[in-house]
Amino acid sequence: MRGKTPIILVTIALISLVMLSCSTAKIPQVGDNAPDFTLESIDGKSISLSDFRGKVVLIVFTSVNCKECEEQMPYLIGAYQQANGGLAVLDIYHMIYDTRVVRDYVTKKQFTTFPALPDPKNKVATAYGATGFPPTNFIVDAAGIIRYKKIGPFQSQEEIEDMLKSL
Repeated sequence: MRGKTPIILVTIALISLVMLSCSTAKIPQVGDNAPDFTLESIDGKSISLSDFRGKVVLIVFTSVNCKECEEQMPYLIGAYQQANGGLAVLDIYHMIYDTRVVRDYVTKKQFTTFPALPDPKNKVATAYGATGFPPTNFIVDAAGIIRYKKIGPFQSQEEIEDMLKSL
């Protein structure tokens, strides 16, 4: 048994290291490069974050029938319109429903100002660490760096505009 003990300990240590390296995907933080992604909009258009390089992007992780998400939508629309082309907004829907449900919801609520992007299997949300209850908002600068992260809804259009002015 004495000869087997070191082998067992080394094996346990190696398995632990492999499991640790597989389970610790780095979630981006403020100051990190925003992970690129490509999603298909409810209109069937392929949209990537990198399509907006050179422009400030507000990424919103949202969900169908999320009260707080709906409450912040007028502030998002107002900030988007106030930016007069200087801001892109990507509305990413946690995908617990099929695309048709997201399309029907967005159309019914008239949330059609910017792209609605279903996130199949929540891969993009997971990559950003936005898997909790939505909304989770990220502001990415023109160079692709995350400059702001907010868990929960914006409380006013001014809150968004103040963040944008600080870039």
